[in-house]
Amino acid sequence: MPEDIPSLPMMQRRTLLGYAIPAVNIPLFIYNIYQIAIHFQGGMTLGSQLFWEDMVVLILTAFLTYSIPQYFPVYNSKYSHTKEGLSIKRLLRKDVLIPYKSIDRADVFVKVDETIDEEAKKYAIDQADQLRKSGLKFRDFTNSDQIILNLLVEKNIYMLSPEKPKALLKELKRRNRKLNARIVELTRRGKRIQDLS
Repeated sequence: MPEDIPSLPMMQRRTLLGYAIPAVNIPLFIYNIYQIAIHFQGGMTLGSQLFWEDMVVLILTAFLTYSIPQYFPVYNSKYSHTKEGLSIKRLLRKDVLIPYKSIDRADVFVKVDETIDEEAKKYAIDQADQLRKSGLKFRDFTNSDQIILNLLVEKNIYMLSPEKPKALLKELKRRNRKLNARIVELTRRGKRIQDLS
């Protein structure tokens, strides 16, 4: 039986975007189908220029409705412990199962204060840039940027936003004794790094 991992609530601007995507694109998709029907009644033929123009608009609308949530975290991500590993689920994304033993490292970035020190912010950005330059790919399954847990698994970094990162790290280390982990707290006065290895 999966054991749910508490996560932070979805950020308001992401929630609004998540509602806006279908609210705009679905009526547009239906309208495009209606337009195609009208054009057929008006004598449009398969393969004509007007037909292909209509199809391009229809396919583009459907593509945007599906693809935006694939690459941007606009719907709530859910995390859970299973016997096989850590499970990640999100609407319109393929479920991910990360075996505990495959996690090489875990880094948590916690935004303690609303406004953080510029040097601390630069440190967090530089850390992400170094990982990207080394060929690692970020897989964003966050709900908020208040707490970001980076799980390094082979050539991927899975980004999560657990509500209680220390408790999650403790559980991950219990299931993977070799796991190296650290917590970086970003504050208005700078950064604090706690190594849990």
